[in-house]
Amino acid sequence: MTLADATVGRLLKVIGRNAPRHGGGETIAGLGIHVGEEVIVVRAAPVSGPILVEVPSSGVRVAMGRGMAEAVVVEPADAAA
Repeated sequence: MTLADATVGRLLKVIGRNAPRHGGGETIAGLGIHVGEEVIVVRAAPVSGPILVEVPSSGVRVAMGRGMAEAVVVEPADAAA
């Protein structure tokens, strides 16, 4: 599953990265989202709007477009254990 598919409010673990549709692979890391990091989707605008993601370890919140969110592969954090 990707961040674009994730349920709002669920703790997720980043497990990989797909090739983004419109570039931006390095931008994801620059936003503080790395493989192994836990994240939470705080808010997701309907249809094709942006997604607000929080990195609990740092408290940083990042808004990203759906294309970038589709490049971040995640799994439920409890499944990663």
